[in-house]
Amino acid sequence: MKRHLQVLASAIVLGAASNAMAIDVGGLTLSAGPHFEVASIYENNITAVGQTLAGVGEVTQINGVSVTSLCAGCELTYRFGGYTVTSLSATNITFSGGWINFYLGFGASNDFDPFTSSGSAADLAAATNGTLFLTLAGHAIDAAGNTFAGTGLGFGGATPEGFGTGLADVDTTGAKFGNTAGAGALANAVFNSNGITALFGGPADMQLGSSFSSVLLPHPNECPSGTECLAGSADLRGLLVPEPETYALMLAGLAVVAFVARRRKS
Repeated sequence: MKRHLQVLASAIVLGAASNAMAIDVGGLTLSAGPHFEVASIYENNITAVGQTLAGVGEVTQINGVSVTSLCAGCELTYRFGGYTVTSLSATNITFSGGWINFYLGFGASNDFDPFTSSGSAADLAAATNGTLFLTLAGHAIDAAGNTFAGTGLGFGGATPEGFGTGLADVDTTGAKFGNTAGAGALANAVFNSNGITALFGGPADMQLGSSFSSVLLPHPNECPSGTECLAGSADLRGLLVPEPETYALMLAGLAVVAFVARRRKS
């Protein structure tokens, strides 16, 4: 009997550990622990304070592995908006607010390709026709409440280039800063880790970065005032945590192990 309990306990603990290392969310396999996503980004060009930054993109790699290797026949796309310009000079720009929605698409919804599409309207449709996967909202990076900041050259003109950094939190409501996605995103629980130390507003869930320029645009005929007149890359860093069920399974296994150990001693 003791031998059977030991085998059962080992199976539970090993199974839980395996689940903790690999998390399946809607058909996309994610690894628990630190995560680093690389994505393309296409966004509008800002020329004045008060304007709103928005755009679309596609996550291409997660922790160095192609997304297409983590889910068969899928794509992970995103749309962002609500980033309102609070200050602007030729070399610096800051934003407040902001939201980002991610979508997991399979089959007919695996269709995002700005360089073969008819235009930015088609890109927006393709980026948002999957299942709502994750909803984020801007997190303060300074005492003024800004959530994103950029440095570079030519800001306010037709051909800026530069880099941006910011922070974000999981938004379980999907309604902050004008977002209309709503609640129920598939992966909110596993990304809601508070794993990024922040100087303002407590810990954040993600650190954001981007690079952008007016080079290699998918629809140059829409520029300089179109919705995709800057292009580049983006990255997201944070920590993935297993869902509570996984921890419960591991604790159950450890409880059985402890019970068997006590029985053996007695």
